Amino acid sequence: MNKKLTAGKLAGIIFCGLALVCTVILISLNGYYSGQMKTINKFFTAVERNDFNSYKTCFSKADAETLTEADIEAARLIAEVLEDTEDFRADASFKGRKKLENGRYSVTFDIVVYNDSEKETLKDVSRILVRDGGKWVIETQA
Repeated sequence: MNKKLTAGKLAGIIFCGLALVCTVILISLNGYYSGQMKTINKFFTAVERNDFNSYKTCFSKADAETLTEADIEAARLIAEVLEDTEDFRADASFKGRKKLENGRYSVTFDIVVYNDSEKETLKDVSRILVRDGGKWVIETQA
């Protein structure tokens, strides 16, 4: 049984091959860039819970060594837009990213700070993210 390769079969094989390559590229890029927002979300989760150890993991190892409890308390000041600042949640929604020099990215997002009775939105908040040891971390202001 000698099967011939027709133009239709060849086009189908090429199409499937290109679709596979495009899918792999898109998945890789999504994983690379979605890590930036995962870091931002992890940061706000740590701030909400007042979890200093999780907070430190959002920064490079060198920067984490210099952080103090006062730093997370300063980050918790985002709740000051609410009347009841005790228990609050913060959700960040991605707006954009801009590539800077040396592999740094400025990531822009809106933050919704809320509790059971009120909600406020902080618009166009930006943080600089860099890769450190294969993961995205927030760059501290030098």
